[in-house]
Amino acid sequence: MTLATRVLPLILAVLLAGCSASIKQRIAACKVGDWQQIGKTDGAEGAPPNFAERKDFCDDHVDGGKSVTADAAARYTTGWEQGNAELWSGLGAADGTRGLPQQFAARAAAEDMRKRKTPPNQGAYDAGWLKGNSQYWEGIGKRDGVAGQPLTAREAGRSQADHSGIRFDDAAYSNGWQVGNRQFWQDAGANDASNGVPDSELQKRASSARSLGVQVQEDVYRAAWNGEIVNYWRNLGARDAVTGSEFGVRGREARQKGLKIFEAEYRQAWEKRLMEHWEQAGREDGYGKPFLLEERIANARRDGVFAIPDTRTIYTRAWEAENARYCVPENAFEHGRANRSMAIEVCGSPLRDKLKHAYFSGQDFASAEVRQRQGVEDARQIEARLYDGRKRLDRLDRDIRNNQPTKEKPATDESDKQNRRREQERRELVDHLRRLERQLDDARLWLDQNDLHMQRLRRNIY
Repeated sequence: MTLATRVLPLILAVLLAGCSASIKQRIAACKVGDWQQIGKTDGAEGAPPNFAERKDFCDDHVDGGKSVTADAAARYTTGWEQGNAELWSGLGAADGTRGLPQQFAARAAAEDMRKRKTPPNQGAYDAGWLKGNSQYWEGIGKRDGVAGQPLTAREAGRSQADHSGIRFDDAAYSNGWQVGNRQFWQDAGANDASNGVPDSELQKRASSARSLGVQVQEDVYRAAWNGEIVNYWRNLGARDAVTGSEFGVRGREARQKGLKIFEAEYRQAWEKRLMEHWEQAGREDGYGKPFLLEERIANARRDGVFAIPDTRTIYTRAWEAENARYCVPENAFEHGRANRSMAIEVCGSPLRDKLKHAYFSGQDFASAEVRQRQGVEDARQIEARLYDGRKRLDRLDRDIRNNQPTKEKPATDESDKQNRRREQERRELVDHLRRLERQLDDARLWLDQNDLHMQRLRRNIY
């Protein structure tokens, strides 16, 4: 058998099968020499077993056939059977998990299966379908359990299965429902606690659930409630700190409705939030505003906040840090450059003169920037005029050369007159170009000087 006759069928098969491995991948598999994996790949892709073609291909691409061992055929077959089983099992599982009836015959007759000549494997399909069907009913059971429905809701599922012509998996539904029912009570406990509802609410919930035939899991509810109630008090403390409430009121409300109290956690969160508030206030005032602590403390109740023992320290530290960031020459320079007002009076006395100087330097810098841009534009226009003038001079020189008298074209009064006119025009143009060159030199010199001036303005703010 020639190389062409051995390889061509395999290449055609690979090209026709949309999910087949590429030639490069086939060669790599040959080099590894794992014939069980090669067979498994063929089986999983729906290809029929073709060890002979695979062997010929590997013989031609890997060390003259050294990759093929004595037991290669057996290992290939074992791998192919695994891959084929996985293919059909996966198809069955996909149908089962979507709540579809078994449809092996339709799958086997599908166009892609016929095109690839995929050997059928109903046993693998059925096993996969049963597994998928169980997962489907487990999911339905969990959904019903989470929704707080009783276990008897499975009868609706059973009726649905009979109507659809699919198997109803009672055990799978029950397992899923148990998981969902646990989630239902877990969510109920956590939600009640996060809303400040006492755990005594469980009795009402349990009574209502039992009347509907729903299984009650008190331990799950209480574990979730106990885990969340601490967060409720922390969140409440943080919220109250900036909305004008405090523990005295909240404690009385909680005792009245029988809610478990976590005073330490509330106060810790309440104080932490106020510390954050006063730090933020200090930062806001520190950047360009005067020291407003006394005013803020006086208006604290109106603003729904409270002064705490560390208020002065926290606010002052934050204000000073932002004030130091605000009162620097670079900032004053940029304010002046943008022509924005700057509250220099909030800065320390020793800095004010330097900041004023930096501010005015920024304004001067902005003016110099405008002049610099205009100077660049002026220089560009001069360069353009020079370029046009030099082109015109080149044309004049060419015309003068072309109109010089020759034997074939002797001079005449008219030609002499034209030449004199061109020479005069040339002299005038040369003078004009020299003036433009001087103007350009002056413009560039001015730009350099103005740039140095701008650099000095920025440098001398310190």
